[in-house]
Amino acid sequence: MRMDPRRIASIFAVLGGVGWLAKVFLIWRSGGETESLLVWGLAVAGWAAFAVALGAAGYTLVEKAPVWLRGVVAVATALLVLMLWQLLDQGIKATYDGETWLRDELSVVVAALIALGMGFWGFSRRRPEPPSRSRRAAPPARGRRAAR
Repeated sequence: MRMDPRRIASIFAVLGGVGWLAKVFLIWRSGGETESLLVWGLAVAGWAAFAVALGAAGYTLVEKAPVWLRGVVAVATALLVLMLWQLLDQGIKATYDGETWLRDELSVVVAALIALGMGFWGFSRRRPEPPSRSRRAAPPARGRRAAR
């Protein structure tokens, strides 16, 4: 069974967002303790899942291209979104004047909400139906039939 890249992107975006929210919950519950191995593991798992989601979403952008080109677009899409996120993250951290650990976790909450939104939006979109192999279009008419 072949898995649709759109579904992969949606699943991993939701997993990444849930991982980040779990990380923030653990930090808030411990009063700002960020040096835990579990917190670090949730952060890394969230980033890895979101990178897979971005790669799968980028892979679907060029459906009629060779696989190598789709791979290049998948990597470029993930890198572009992560670069844009770094700019947004710096803006969030620059405008918030609260405690340092809360300032850092505020940007993680925003990233988690973006990832969850991307994932749920992907689940809500209609999937294109694959062309049926049994129903093929008639070949174009040629010769005298085409002139009619």
